[in-house]
Amino acid sequence: MITVASINTYNLYAADADEPRYRQLEALIRDLDADIVAVQEITAAGADQEQKRPGAVRGLRRLATAVDHICDIDGEPAVAVGGLIRHTGLLWRDGITPVPGSLHTLTREGGGMWHSAVSVVFDFAGRPLRVGSVQLSPFDLTWSTMDCAQLLRVFNSGATPGLLGGDFNCIGSDRAYDPDPYQGLSWHPDHAYQLTATGEVDRRPAHRLEASHLGRMSDCARLTGADWAATTGHHPADNHPARRIDRWYATHHFPTEAVTGYTVVDPDAVGDTTDHLPVVVTFDASAL
Repeated sequence: MITVASINTYNLYAADADEPRYRQLEALIRDLDADIVAVQEITAAGADQEQKRPGAVRGLRRLATAVDHICDIDGEPAVAVGGLIRHTGLLWRDGITPVPGSLHTLTREGGGMWHSAVSVVFDFAGRPLRVGSVQLSPFDLTWSTMDCAQLLRVFNSGATPGLLGGDFNCIGSDRAYDPDPYQGLSWHPDHAYQLTATGEVDRRPAHRLEASHLGRMSDCARLTGADWAATTGHHPADNHPARRIDRWYATHHFPTEAVTGYTVVDPDAVGDTTDHLPVVVTFDASAL
């Protein structure tokens, strides 16, 4: 069995004053003991991609060293530089084999992503699998919907199945599984970004990924029959209601029977270390 985990690291390595929290976060990732880790919010500032990239690379490599994982393929770090100061990356355990030449990045400047996305194809005894990490915009769900089209271009092209994990910053498309968490709440300026013009939660990005006539990606929580569990809402800096915005998706050519487990890490184990709860999926590589 192979374990993949997705974690938004909440402005990782942004400030020296947060060093104790970073140590706790690194310990949390080590405790997840995942074979592949999709990371969001490695922080590095700069005026453009060229200025931000060195800091993003340092942050990913620092994290990889701290959790005893690898992050380089063909000598290049598996990091994608975002449009603002937050970047995505991938880490993997020694012994997991990346396919040379398979690193693919989507950036704001290069691929239209608000934050970014990165993916790598891994070889599991001759069975290839593309694994990705993404963070979509929390402010513009129209932009996020366009970003999802970019993701589908990468993950639905060709015959290689894929798993995409990340912070999607939006509610899932299934109204029964993911009820609208904003109904009945008092107005807050942070909520406005997540709502349509008529006040309902905006599900367009998830619809683009999940609909059978569009992306045809499968939400791993629903594939496994897992009970609904929020991935945000536990942190004191979060002004939103409890939401499930961190997910793992399987592509249309990923065998659904290969997904064997889905877990959202207990908030008591995470505390204030990050404002998102890690999401962990296990799959049977021999079933790919």
